[in-house]
Amino acid sequence: MHINRLNFQPLLGMASCHLQTIVSSLFPPGSPPPSTDWRIDLGGGDLLSCAVSTPPAWNKSHATVVMVHGMGGSHDSGYMIRLARKLYRKGTKVVRVNLRGCGSGKGLSKLLYNAGTSGDVLKVLQGLKNEAPASEITLCGFSLGGNLILKLAGELGAEAKELVKAFIAICAPMDLAQAAQTIQSKRNRFYHSYYLKQIHRQARPGTPQTIFTLHEFDDAITAPPWGYKGAAHYYEECSSIRFLPQIVQSTHLLFAKDDPFIGMEALHRIPLPSAIKVWTTEKGGHMGFLGRSSKPGSFFWMDDLLLKWIDEDFTTHTITFV
Repeated sequence: MHINRLNFQPLLGMASCHLQTIVSSLFPPGSPPPSTDWRIDLGGGDLLSCAVSTPPAWNKSHATVVMVHGMGGSHDSGYMIRLARKLYRKGTKVVRVNLRGCGSGKGLSKLLYNAGTSGDVLKVLQGLKNEAPASEITLCGFSLGGNLILKLAGELGAEAKELVKAFIAICAPMDLAQAAQTIQSKRNRFYHSYYLKQIHRQARPGTPQTIFTLHEFDDAITAPPWGYKGAAHYYEECSSIRFLPQIVQSTHLLFAKDDPFIGMEALHRIPLPSAIKVWTTEKGGHMGFLGRSSKPGSFFWMDDLLLKWIDEDFTTHTITFV
């Protein structure tokens, strides 16, 4: 497996993976771009809510970027707002997907999202293509959303080229069982507590509050309504690592080696198709990447990188191949 090493230099005093992870989430994201609420019928009375930002000069041959948030997130997550605003200013249409029950979609779905609801995102892509067949779509997934889009890429196989120009997954937990075990470890109790509180807030009213781990939540709340036998069955069926060998469309995976709870170990267990490119940094934490940017006055290195990737520029930040 070839790994592309990226030249990420943390801000002074910000080399710690924990500072990268936590501080990056504390910065005010600024104002979102103008958007409209687009609701998609998923069947069974469930609706998906998306925030759609269409620049005034955009036409149906221009590019579209679809973004899927991580666990406990929504269209209002800081990274979603920042990137949407920057893409909008470049003239790109941006769709910020709220997974079931999240953000502006709260109360619109009987079922809560899970890491395998790739069919929901497929309906978003199909709706966009029906409206603007010539618009090339880049699909970006963050953390848990990254697992979801990678699962979709594998499920689609060769059919993906009809819908998506490229898939980009950032800090994706490709082995859900391993990720759950790692985040529940003592050293990660701060993160575990945070995410557990977030998903409790997103859960339907009446969800038992006597659930103290993510595994318990998935075993009792997430898995059964979707037909899984329990958390173990859900993790096995929805982990994107199972689907990576079937990916044929251009796909890019970004990881930080010091991510406190998402690792790359699963990638060494399978042969990767040539369509998948793996990119790593030494530092950056989980979804942090606060460091030197080519944009004056900017320290959101991840944003700068993704904007270039969306424009198919994969050379600027690369050091070497290992």
